[in-house]
Amino acid sequence: MREAYDLERFIEAQEGIYSRALTEVQAGEKRSHWMWFIFPQIHGLGSSAMAVQFAISSLAEAKAYLAHPVLGSRLREITQATLARL
Repeated sequence: MREAYDLERFIEAQEGIYSRALTEVQAGEKRSHWMWFIFPQIHGLGSSAMAVQFAISSLAEAKAYLAHPVLGSRLREITQATLARL
């Protein structure tokens, strides 16, 4: 059965780069391009192809993202790392 939201697009995009993104945040030096699929934004805020591809379409999709065992865990981890740098 196909999931209601294509959250796999985030998993695929984060493959091989999430650990680098986390390291960059922890060092306080973002250098590579990963913002769209690590910190997705609500649909309509961005107009680039990447912003559109990785936009969260609804509150329900945002909840599904947070409930996902990998995506939710990663978002909480990298958000905590970001807050620790403030």
